[in-house]
Amino acid sequence: MVVNFRFLFIVMLLFHLILPVFSFNPSGGVLVLDGDDDYAILSLVEHGYLIPANTFDFTVEVWFYPKSGPERGENNLILSQQVRFGLTSNTQGCNLDKNQLCCYGSVHLEGKVKGVITLDVEVEEAQWNYLAVIFKDGAFNFAYNNRILQTRFPLVDRVAAEVRQKQKDFFVGGYDEDVFTINRDGIVLSQTTRFHGEIDAIRFSSIARYDLPAERGIESFDPPHRFESDEHTLALWNFDEREGANRFRDASGNGKTLIGMNGATTSGALAVNPASTSVTTIWGRIKLESR
Repeated sequence: MVVNFRFLFIVMLLFHLILPVFSFNPSGGVLVLDGDDDYAILSLVEHGYLIPANTFDFTVEVWFYPKSGPERGENNLILSQQVRFGLTSNTQGCNLDKNQLCCYGSVHLEGKVKGVITLDVEVEEAQWNYLAVIFKDGAFNFAYNNRILQTRFPLVDRVAAEVRQKQKDFFVGGYDEDVFTINRDGIVLSQTTRFHGEIDAIRFSSIARYDLPAERGIESFDPPHRFESDEHTLALWNFDEREGANRFRDASGNGKTLIGMNGATTSGALAVNPASTSVTTIWGRIKLESR
């Protein structure tokens, strides 16, 4: 009996050592995407770009749960416009284990030169993951779960005023049509496909949030408990609408209502892998048990 009590005490102690990182007031539902033909869209014609031209500091972040990864030659799009997140089958930039997927983050930037900066990192399959691009003082910071990676590009210092890509609307979960990259012989090199999983929240900000590394490299990182709206929030979708809704309110008050297409709707059910003990899964359990 003493042994059992001691074991319980140790478990409770370990739980409390981890829990404070994710002790927050949980949000509501999630955006559910089947990976087939559904997506959400914000029209460029109606709303313009989410990040204003000549913005030097910004943050784009998301909590997401991938239920599957891309097939060979595919990229599963999570969100895209000036900043893009997605899962890729080109895993050369990732050191994966059997439960991980390769995820990329890219940003359209300009300054002395224009270009797209992209980095690949490892994320967990069938678990909740946090991603953020945080740009400040010419440094590209890519946060993924409990780590943050920084690299610097002295020739770019602000977000691009216009993205150079075919699809310029803001999309979540995929495009409204298939996009291919084709070589001169007519062979498909890669295909952008839709994301299969759930998204809990997306926030765009006009500042560089959080404590950032002082120099290039990888450091530890504490992901935010929950996204709140403040004076620096450009757009925020928490997907807290009633189950089955396909119009997703912008909690920033800026009127950026996302429209779900082809069955992209909200659900009250959060996917959590019960066998996992990772900090991101504990975060998901807190949200699930609070309902």
